[in-house]
Amino acid sequence: MLGRRVVSGLSACFTVGVLAVSGCGDGRADGSDTNNVTGVSADGTGDGITSLGTTTNGDGDGDAGDGDADTNSGDGDGDGDPGDGDADTSGGPKFDIAGIPDGELDCQCGTTLDFSYIWIANSTQSTVTKLNTETMEEEGRFLTRADGNGSPSRTSVSLSGRAVAVANRNGGVVKVFSQHEDCDPNKNGMPGLQTSTDSNYLPWGQDDCVDWFVPFDYTTQRPVAWAPGILDMSTCTYSNEQLWTAGCKPGQDQVVKVSLIDGDTGNVEFTVSVPGFECSSLSPYGGAVNAEGNFWFTNLVPGNDRLGFVNRLTQETQVWNMPITPYGMTVDHDGNPWIAAWSGSQSASAAKFDVQTETWSYANNHVAHSLSGIQEDADGRMWMNYWTYDGQNMGTGGLVYIDMATMQVSEPFDLGCQSSSCRGMSVDLNGMIWSTSMASNTAFRFNPDTLQIDTYNQLVGPYTYSDMTGWGIQSAACGPQG
Repeated sequence: MLGRRVVSGLSACFTVGVLAVSGCGDGRADGSDTNNVTGVSADGTGDGITSLGTTTNGDGDGDAGDGDADTNSGDGDGDGDPGDGDADTSGGPKFDIAGIPDGELDCQCGTTLDFSYIWIANSTQSTVTKLNTETMEEEGRFLTRADGNGSPSRTSVSLSGRAVAVANRNGGVVKVFSQHEDCDPNKNGMPGLQTSTDSNYLPWGQDDCVDWFVPFDYTTQRPVAWAPGILDMSTCTYSNEQLWTAGCKPGQDQVVKVSLIDGDTGNVEFTVSVPGFECSSLSPYGGAVNAEGNFWFTNLVPGNDRLGFVNRLTQETQVWNMPITPYGMTVDHDGNPWIAAWSGSQSASAAKFDVQTETWSYANNHVAHSLSGIQEDADGRMWMNYWTYDGQNMGTGGLVYIDMATMQVSEPFDLGCQSSSCRGMSVDLNGMIWSTSMASNTAFRFNPDTLQIDTYNQLVGPYTYSDMTGWGIQSAACGPQG
């Protein structure tokens, strides 16, 4: 049995954060899909969109995005993005405070909210699901683009836990509030709060919890990652949270463009072109942020592998060649990027880039291959999916972890995931490991202490493995113990 430390420091100003999961379903948005949910009770029989404070009727029609959810190729998405950083020009986020001046609370770095969600992109439905990670109940579903053809992929939860941002592969980023108290009850022009509270979703422009949408003239846009804002020590809340994204228009743009967005207004603060980082249909691919709020990103172009960097304050860019082809990527609590090897890549499960020495180290005592996201937990383990293990087809897919100190790959843990389908990867603030499968529309929750597996299967083409829960930014900005 795996040993796992309990995450410490959870207090009134630091509690469980946000998550998102995909489950299986037949694509219906009427809440009538009650396909199997194992390990816990999950009910997909909601009565439609719930109106808080008044009544409204949602049409419930599942407008389909075209998506690129191909389980046999690397043309989807993939990264366990931990976003982080802050908008305070004096440096990184504030951590433990030695003394507490009068009028200030004992704030700790991280979310102040007392709920836990995982946000999963339903790629082929052009929606995002808000899934409670403890009850395994879906508490909202939201369109990600007006035409229902966004093909959403990466999701990123802010360090405050108050919002999720979703990037559409076909262009555009949407922000959704996680708490009803933050939503504008008059945003859609009707009195009272209208918002989704189950697997049904409102037509575009009708959900009061969708804060803004920023259009981009891109035909490929995957990376998205929040940077933490400025911590107000009198309220233990964050302000001035910013958001990174990247994309381009293959055939027109020569190089990738990276943008920083004001998280409150949706205004683009700046956009930089990145020389040496070529634009193509799968470039850029993954993105994550370090504690200073700087942006790391990757592509998926075998033989032309790139790791890019943009400094938030100076807007300076750098590009490195990578020794293996990446799929998922993340940034650890030391600020070092990690990449999960693309299926068929060189003989390593993953690789770590040391930012101080600009050298690579490899996890290759066992070779776990898949198209997988990757994310750090609180116990110094970097988790990813596997399809094959040391060249052997295991029949079904599952999880492995890499000891971050030794770079040793663990034994495999079978999830019973349909072969070659598990790609999504995230860790929640309770230490549970999450994976998502497009083929079975299922989210898997794995307990690393008991090895228990719970599933939720009411999703539609889930293809998310960025910072779905907010743990990535929590770990990168605040350290793995908060």
